[in-house]
Amino acid sequence: MWTPTEGNLTELGTVASQIPGGKIKFTPGSLAKYQAKQIKAISILLANKKGESTTAPLSKRVSATISNALANGSSKKDCLTAILKLQVLETEDGSNIISAPRGTGGDEEEVAVATAAKSSVTYEELATF
Repeated sequence: MWTPTEGNLTELGTVASQIPGGKIKFTPGSLAKYQAKQIKAISILLANKKGESTTAPLSKRVSATISNALANGSSKKDCLTAILKLQVLETEDGSNIISAPRGTGGDEEEVAVATAAKSSVTYEELATF
């Protein structure tokens, strides 16, 4: 069930819950464009178990945290694992964004939802870098 959140956003659940049995990866070229300041947010490619895919941007805060974590030695796999545990929010215009928890500041790596569920890496740990 969708739960309303602050403002005009609707919480849809975690990234993992939106694509059970699926996979995520950084949208090709997204990290480089973000680091070159050509775009304002990193994009994530979400694929369900049938292989159907869509993209969703990370919020500005999550994009900055992930970029910083990568620059300080975190692996793409750890970052993607943490992203799977973040919330997907639907905006007033119907688009989706991957958001940080409230109150917290070439070929791309891919992580399966089933694998990520076994990992202990959290977004909060990445934010400490």
